[in-house]
Amino acid sequence: MTAGFRSVKFHGHTLFIAMSLCTGFAVSEQTVYRCGQEITNQPLDPGQCEKLLISSPTQIDGTRVQNGLPQKSSLTPTDTAPDRIFSTANKSQDAHQRNAQARTILEDEWQKLSSRHAEMVRLFNGGQPVLQEGESLQSAQYKRRTSEMQTQIERMSRDLLALKRELTRHSSNLVSAQTK
Repeated sequence: MTAGFRSVKFHGHTLFIAMSLCTGFAVSEQTVYRCGQEITNQPLDPGQCEKLLISSPTQIDGTRVQNGLPQKSSLTPTDTAPDRIFSTANKSQDAHQRNAQARTILEDEWQKLSSRHAEMVRLFNGGQPVLQEGESLQSAQYKRRTSEMQTQIERMSRDLLALKRELTRHSSNLVSAQTK
């Protein structure tokens, strides 16, 4: 029953064991030893080697490779119908909750950004922000600060519009979920 292997030097004994199982070794009749990095079924000195316990391979359901093909169910359509209805109701409820949470977060962000935007517009003062110490209306520092404020205000305006669009989208999802 031996396959002609006297010894094999190998770093990963699991591959050797798997190969021996796949090639038809009679595992229950054969003993395998690990002698350092060597895996063998015929050690020179079995007293200095570790005997490896090899059991038959175990297949756990759900760990099999699917190969891209859908697995056939043993349940009939009538067995799964109540579960499908319950699952669909749960998914709908979960989607509604996620939508409501998203809307709450968006409203909170819109509120924060809106107040920061209003404060920035107030400080910008129509393009004439209050002069800081050491600035004049013609200084490069004042012009740069005014330009940066204007850029920030424009960016905040775009962000507010984007948040408003998202709020509208979540409102329509919320309404359609409530009507179902």
